[in-house]
Amino acid sequence: MYLGRLAEVAPTRVLFEAPKHPYTQLLLAALPQLDSRGRDKEPITGEIPSPLNPPPGCTFHPRCPHANARCQSEKPELTAQPDGSQVACHAVQERRIPVLFHAA
Repeated sequence: MYLGRLAEVAPTRVLFEAPKHPYTQLLLAALPQLDSRGRDKEPITGEIPSPLNPPPGCTFHPRCPHANARCQSEKPELTAQPDGSQVACHAVQERRIPVLFHAA
């Protein structure tokens, strides 16, 4: 969830092995890794939106590296994916993000 909207729903294994929504990908990339001690993580860039006044369209678009004009104006709906997951992202639907599919 991001600002009260579902971004991605998936079986646990699929979510961790092949996250599709940019927010899910960034969250998982921020997890500490035992083999990355001393390495700095790239911070998420962009403006943090107000939960009291969320932006129009996709609420994640101010921070999304894949956002375009459609993302700024149209809310994405959860869309079923071949691996059994569901994702609410125009960039995934339009194949602007490389997506790895895990066999469910």
